[in-house]
Amino acid sequence: RGTAHGGDHRLVEVGQPADDAVRAVDARAAGNDIEAGHGADIGTGTLFLYARSKEDLLVMVFHEEMLATAQEAFNNLPADMLLIDQVMQVFERMVLYHERDLVLARLLLKEILMPDRQDRGEELSHLMGSIYTGFAQLIASAQRNGSISERFDPALTAQSMFAIYYLGLLSWLGGIATREAFFAQLRSQL
Repeated sequence: RGTAHGGDHRLVEVGQPADDAVRAVDARAAGNDIEAGHGADIGTGTLFLYARSKEDLLVMVFHEEMLATAQEAFNNLPADMLLIDQVMQVFERMVLYHERDLVLARLLLKEILMPDRQDRGEELSHLMGSIYTGFAQLIASAQRNGSISERFDPALTAQSMFAIYYLGLLSWLGGIATREAFFAQLRSQL
């Protein structure tokens, strides 16, 4: 087991479930350096990730878990389901992820929207690219079977759908809308 060299890096251990490591880092604690392994009761065989801060750890764990959540949601959609129902099912899975810990979800979205560091873009771009690709494939499939017009660009439509979802997610997590109102509005806007 090694540690990062230079700067204010320290080794961070993330185990299963990964959010145990995040919870081991008190989100309200001051300071930038973290070492979450002991608080998360992580043993051998643990995946080691480098993080400069609790925010870095939060974003790293989110990236890994949301990528898996989205991929699983896209992979388990019934092929005969209407496009709107497929899209809503994927968004439902993403909301269920955030719903596990609403306080942590709020902290995460604040960090994504206004990060302390600007070099997180690549990791988040990878996640967003995967999500956009999943939606674009659903749209292209619906176009092939004639259920929606081919005049819609799948990539642009996928990004627009996610933007509508994200704005609603922020409203829900911010206490502006109930979960039910968020989903009703999301479905009507899609």
